[in-house]
Amino acid sequence: DAPELVDDYYLNLVSWSESNVLAVALGQCVYLWEAETGNIKHLLTLREETDFVTSVSWVRDKGNSHYIAVGTNHNVVQLWDAEAERRLRSLDG
Repeated sequence: DAPELVDDYYLNLVSWSESNVLAVALGQCVYLWEAETGNIKHLLTLREETDFVTSVSWVRDKGNSHYIAVGTNHNVVQLWDAEAERRLRSLDG
């Protein structure tokens, strides 16, 4: 079950990393599911009520597969270190 999964063909709301972690965007939140352990981590919740996640994508560069980009409805891309669970940058568009 995926509550708050935005029903829009043009959004990219799931992304699978090289380290076997699935990122899923549900409304204003991004969750990480580790396939090997079954653990689920809450990575982030967007602050503004009118904003929601429009895309998630893992970095595909060897050795940097723990970085993830998160795009939002307010034209912002956030870069996150999923291992440290912290935002590294926010790029306004």
